[in-house]
Amino acid sequence: MLQLFRRKAQAPGLTGLALGDQYFTLAHITRQRDQVLLDRCVQVDVRNPQQLRESLPAQVAQLELQGSTCNAVLGARDYNLYLIEAPAVEPDEMRAAVRWKIKDLIDIPVEDAVIDIFPVPDDAFQGRSRMLYVVAAVKSKVEQLIELCKSAELELAAIDIPEMVMRNITAKFASDDRSLAFISMKSNGSTMNITRQGNLYLARKINTQLGPNAMDSLEWEPLRDRLVLEIQRSLDYYESQMAQEPVSRIMVAPRGADTEALAASLNDAMSVPVAVLDYAERLDSPADISIETKRTGMLAIGAALRSDLSLAGG
Repeated sequence: MLQLFRRKAQAPGLTGLALGDQYFTLAHITRQRDQVLLDRCVQVDVRNPQQLRESLPAQVAQLELQGSTCNAVLGARDYNLYLIEAPAVEPDEMRAAVRWKIKDLIDIPVEDAVIDIFPVPDDAFQGRSRMLYVVAAVKSKVEQLIELCKSAELELAAIDIPEMVMRNITAKFASDDRSLAFISMKSNGSTMNITRQGNLYLARKINTQLGPNAMDSLEWEPLRDRLVLEIQRSLDYYESQMAQEPVSRIMVAPRGADTEALAASLNDAMSVPVAVLDYAERLDSPADISIETKRTGMLAIGAALRSDLSLAGG
């Protein structure tokens, strides 16, 4: 998403930072040609913004990440994502035209928003107007994130959204030569991407909420049915409106002890194969970084996998 001017970083590799409601996650990845190493990854609980401002610099120092290039991820409540018809203007006028076009779509004054855009692949919506995605982020939240990284001595190079860092996970750990859906299911709502050959075609929010014990509930079957309906609607949109081949498989991100059972239950209910994408098992790291830490740190890891920000030799 938003790429920022930065000074030359003092540490090789790329640091990913993701903020949750009451925690933050740091992940640091170094690359040697095609090899990727997660050499640091932690999740730290924080009770309030003040504790976050105190804990993040201390953790960055403890991990010796001061001066490292950083890609930070916006929180789910701090932005909205829109798919709109691209204005018929010159490329250098596009952002200004988009800002004007979406002013009545967003729920905050447009002057209080940071707007960024990224294109839909050219073969989507064949025969129709060109479409693009618009990210409308709350300016104050972006400014707070920039200040937070500055106080922690992280060299902030870009700010991403969860959909884009999820794309980085599938690009590295899943074969998407044919269309692939990847879903991260959380208690406060879920995110679904459809990618092909590393390109993000469709990003959708799934409103069905799945708590950590969702499958133990007597309401699991109707809950699953609602979830399946939402997923199927997105698959249908991808095929009919975006004129794409059917999705070949659906991959579920690790979410806790019920991940395998959840994927199996969805597999039983859908016509498309459903399985778990357990990238954590395949991501090289020191022994002191547990599989569970890698699973819960998905967004920070995905941010650190952004290849266009990594430093040569790192």
